[in-house]
Amino acid sequence: MSEIIPFSKASHPSGFTNAQFKKLDGLYLRAAANGILTYRSIECDFDEGVASYTYYKSEHMAPYLQFVIRKVGPRSTMYELYLQDKGRIAKSGVFEKAYDRLADEVERLLS
Repeated sequence: MSEIIPFSKASHPSGFTNAQFKKLDGLYLRAAANGILTYRSIECDFDEGVASYTYYKSEHMAPYLQFVIRKVGPRSTMYELYLQDKGRIAKSGVFEKAYDRLADEVERLLS
């Protein structure tokens, strides 16, 4: 049986929480309200222990930003941020560090 990325702090100290998802979604909603980002996709591969939240400027364009959550060990999760045409621009075992870089990139779009 494959392991599932835990989505609750109560079940395991690593993983991805509902509050973290809401923060990622909140950035998208803010940018969408301003017409900057118009599409998003959320994908999970529980067998591989990877989830991604991808932001698009348009549904038919290539991904602009992608936030990847990767289970790298039994008690470790890695957060990565990819930017169109630049590749990976952030990698951290701390959600807030990768999220802050994502928020900076969205703020640049809004300015």
